[in-house]
Amino acid sequence: MKSDLVLELFIPDEEKALNFFRCIRWSNGVYCPECGSYDVYKRGYVYNKRVRRYSCNKCGKNFTDFSDTIFANKHLPLGEMFYIILNQDKKSVNRLSEELGHKWESIDRLSKEFKEYLEKNTKDPVLSGKIEIDEMYQSSGDKGLKKTIQDAEASNKEEEARGKKTNHQ
Repeated sequence: MKSDLVLELFIPDEEKALNFFRCIRWSNGVYCPECGSYDVYKRGYVYNKRVRRYSCNKCGKNFTDFSDTIFANKHLPLGEMFYIILNQDKKSVNRLSEELGHKWESIDRLSKEFKEYLEKNTKDPVLSGKIEIDEMYQSSGDKGLKKTIQDAEASNKEEEARGKKTNHQ
């Protein structure tokens, strides 16, 4: 059973989620994932009129908004999949399944697929060139320093005293 409060507050409207996704996916225009051609045309919708379908004039392949993405062949609403991705490290699978009203197994499978996909396709950033650092924390004052110096001096004296005693014996 879906929690109405969760739906209202945290899960975007499906059309808004799809528009957001399209803005990111097709930021430079719709192109064929197979050949990279921008010579494509819309062919209607799939998944209950949720996802747009396209055809490429160059290679003849058909594809959707979700082709070659983590969301391909998933039948949950996109807003709910966004919710799962954002909360998979904060909430248990059991809690997510209760909030969204789906089977535990479905949410668990999706969560694992998302994590595996992100691990495989996320690269550690490599910094190069000039790098500017905005803030730096530096300790000021002698708080704790005197004790450390005194401890170090005392241990040095003890070592010297032991060394002298060993040499005399």
